[in-house]
Amino acid sequence: MKNNPQFIYLIPLGDVGDKHLEIIAESIQEQFGLPVKIDANQGLPVYALDADREQYNSNMILRKLIDNAAPDALKILGVTHVDLFNPIFSFVFGEAQFKGIGAIISSYRLRGNPDSDSKIGCPPLISRLEKEAIHELGHTFGLKHCADPDCVMQYSVGLECADRKFSYFCPACRELMIWHLGTDLFLKA
Repeated sequence: MKNNPQFIYLIPLGDVGDKHLEIIAESIQEQFGLPVKIDANQGLPVYALDADREQYNSNMILRKLIDNAAPDALKILGVTHVDLFNPIFSFVFGEAQFKGIGAIISSYRLRGNPDSDSKIGCPPLISRLEKEAIHELGHTFGLKHCADPDCVMQYSVGLECADRKFSYFCPACRELMIWHLGTDLFLKA
């Protein structure tokens, strides 16, 4: 008997702090009302390194995450600290498979101030990671970018945009999430 997908998996890739993962997991569970499992660290995604660019191809990482998804994974979110790009953009904070299973986020460009790099629990970084995680997972559930500048689904062109928006869905996106899931799984009002 095959397991019904029921968990959102957080998959660390490289140097990702346990405290960051725990906070991201709690935020995801709060926003989606679904259980979250933190998987074993998969190590640095060296297979996706573009040596000329000194960046990692997010499409390649997503493909590998999806190919190796656990049978009970409803969604998977890779979390890394490396600089990501895809063929369209020179860098990305994260990327998701629209209406699919997989997403990835990186702290590399979300750090902002290099001095905050080594501070575990740095509030701006943690807040940005939470928002990016919820945003990218929103895409996997079928949500598009939102015009509401406060909504977590608003496209972030930079850190100022990321900092301005909230870490939760606006009422319209919330309703769309409920519709996509077919039930109200949200815990947060």
